[in-house]
Amino acid sequence: MKLNFSQKDMDTATFPFSYVRTLMVAGTGGAEINECLMTGERIKDNDTESWVQEWVITAEKVAQKAEQAMQAGQAITARQAYLRASNYYRTAMFFLSHTDNRCDKYLTLTRDYFQKAARLFSPQIEVIHIPFGEARLPAYFLSAGQSKGPTLIAVNGADSSNEELIHWIGFAAIARGWNFMVFEGPGQWSALQMNPGLYYRPDYEAPVKEVVDYLMRRNDVDPDKIALIGYSLGGSLAARVAAYEKRISATICVGIVVDVNDAITADMPGWLQKSPDFVFDSLFGLVEKFSKRNAALLNHFRWMFGVSKFREVIEAWKPFNIDGLAPKIQKPLLLIAGEQEYAQVKGKVITDILRFFKDVPAPVSMHQFDFTDGWAGSHCQVGALSQIQAVVFDWLDHAVIKKDRLIKTDSRADFSVMNKYLPRSKEVDDLQKSLRVNRV
Repeated sequence: MKLNFSQKDMDTATFPFSYVRTLMVAGTGGAEINECLMTGERIKDNDTESWVQEWVITAEKVAQKAEQAMQAGQAITARQAYLRASNYYRTAMFFLSHTDNRCDKYLTLTRDYFQKAARLFSPQIEVIHIPFGEARLPAYFLSAGQSKGPTLIAVNGADSSNEELIHWIGFAAIARGWNFMVFEGPGQWSALQMNPGLYYRPDYEAPVKEVVDYLMRRNDVDPDKIALIGYSLGGSLAARVAAYEKRISATICVGIVVDVNDAITADMPGWLQKSPDFVFDSLFGLVEKFSKRNAALLNHFRWMFGVSKFREVIEAWKPFNIDGLAPKIQKPLLLIAGEQEYAQVKGKVITDILRFFKDVPAPVSMHQFDFTDGWAGSHCQVGALSQIQAVVFDWLDHAVIKKDRLIKTDSRADFSVMNKYLPRSKEVDDLQKSLRVNRV
């Protein structure tokens, strides 16, 4: 398979993005460079089915090695192979529709193999189920081994998973003395699979409340040092949680905080937005027919919302907005963005980000990665784990551990990255002149 790793293919719906996403966790044991290169060599160009089949072949081979290692008593070898098999099944599953039976199968294997690895860590990665009404939310807890230690909670985006975020930020957390908790809530992969009908909802402060309640009952968690990080859509959800869950000491939003419906419809011509449902659905049906990768994403949205029509997907996004949230955020907030995210949205969406900054009374910090930072400039800094981890934990050290003046000092923000994509206006100029956002 020929892959282009330039900035034009950093979009989440591309094969290069998903390939880098798989390969980037090699440093945490979730992938082996040799296995990924060999798999990529076998995949046919622009062939989604070939992508699925070849990653499954690799996953099956690695899973077999893991089981053989366990039978031979080689626990570390088995643990490493279980982690890789889990990630490869996730990669194979990513472009499948939820209506494809293989999606359900590979999702289960992704989780099962990770949990086999979890039991082989010391201390073990704890497999937890958080009560949420009649549902049980799948979660993991990683202990840093301290008494009353700081704890970081992670909120998944629309297409990430618990197992993936442990590689992205969980292992880095415990290496820095932080406990780590990650869960999947309504509408997210394993939560929806294990709790049919538990569809996506905007009020993620509700499941996070149950997670925080759980942490408060643990003896190894400092109740005054609980931070929250959200990725992609989870970043916007984290901003909402910060407005309502007052036990959170600091919040990191990875990805631009936006009204999702506005961001989606901003790229649609007016006539399409006003068109009858049959026209709207027919046009999106053509996208589904001729782009298997985009079809998988659209189908995933239909599954997580429990709807069947594309118009219903657009309507379902409307409650996912940030209206009125900013004035309620009373604890330090860090926003991390990659240039690719600004390049994909309209100027109005970026202006809304500035308005959001203006209305937050708490100290706000910002870090922007541009295309000169390579794949750190992509969505959620896919391909640049160590770079984003350094920003996150250096900031948390000041915001939560030291609670020092660095977070509270007013400084002029650097808007140079977003300005490349932001039409100039008097409102924009006034906002940028008045804003004091700490650059970290």
